[in-house]
Amino acid sequence: MRTFFISDIHGNFCVFKNLLDHVEFDPLNDQLIIGGDMINRGPRSAIVLQWVKEHTEQYPDNVHVIAGNHEEMMIWFMKELSPIWMEFGGDETIKNFKKVYGDENGWSVAERYASWLETLPLIYEDENGIYTHAGIDVKADKMNQPRDIVWLNKRDLHQFDEQEIEAWSNGKVIYRGHNPSSAVYLEKQFVHCDLGCGMFEDTQAALALVEVNRNRYFRCDMDGEISVHNIQGMDLDS
Repeated sequence: MRTFFISDIHGNFCVFKNLLDHVEFDPLNDQLIIGGDMINRGPRSAIVLQWVKEHTEQYPDNVHVIAGNHEEMMIWFMKELSPIWMEFGGDETIKNFKKVYGDENGWSVAERYASWLETLPLIYEDENGIYTHAGIDVKADKMNQPRDIVWLNKRDLHQFDEQEIEAWSNGKVIYRGHNPSSAVYLEKQFVHCDLGCGMFEDTQAALALVEVNRNRYFRCDMDGEISVHNIQGMDLDS
């Protein structure tokens, strides 16, 4: 079974779908882990959530999704805990909900999706690795990670003791998004997979679909051009 990881789609449904179509993703025979930040900044956040929710329900054994900090901001907003969501793309997300579901229904549908997002796990693990949006807490059990791990940055990860990480992960590589870079690369036990979709200028931004069990990734730029690359720091598995 092929295993793919993708993170930080940020409402860019066409780029996301281009990658899945390019690798001929088959939810009956392939596994897909979506690493959060599905929404905000891009034009089709509602469509991304619709696709992800439908596929996790139809293929619960093979399609998995974890929460990111942008989902957390949406949850806070809908529960009237913080208005910060509107500062980071929430207005574009609501506009797309209204476009897809109508002005009268857009808010209520978005609220229902926020309730679903609150149920999502913060990490996922399989035989190939561990998947998270931003980071981990090595002091907490995998099944009881604190919600603030969705906000961890690279500088936070650098403070971790490498032996603690290896013991916590049982030596498995940890795949994450959250912090954009120009390439997917391995640093210590973390593979950084965010290529700046929704963050960088369109001429530099891209979305990465990581083929975990082959140590490579497919890069799709905002014009739809796709190329394949080795994960920096890892050997390409033939």
